[in-house]
Amino acid sequence: YTVARNTEELRTRFLKTYSSVPLSYRDEVVAIVKIGEKEQPVSWAAAYVEVINDTEKGKEILRKMDELNLFGGD
Repeated sequence: YTVARNTEELRTRFLKTYSSVPLSYRDEVVAIVKIGEKEQPVSWAAAYVEVINDTEKGKEILRKMDELNLFGGD
């Protein structure tokens, strides 16, 4: 993980990836994200809500998911 992508690019990649996740998997934990002082599990569905609402938590989720290469190749 070397170059941070901009938030809008990450958001677009997330939405593209999210749309291909089967409904039955959207409640599954996809990442553990540090929010404040605590690490919290985040499901696809929870990530979607945060990303769509453009929250700080959503931006952190996007960064973590990108770091984990969950959006596929470049």
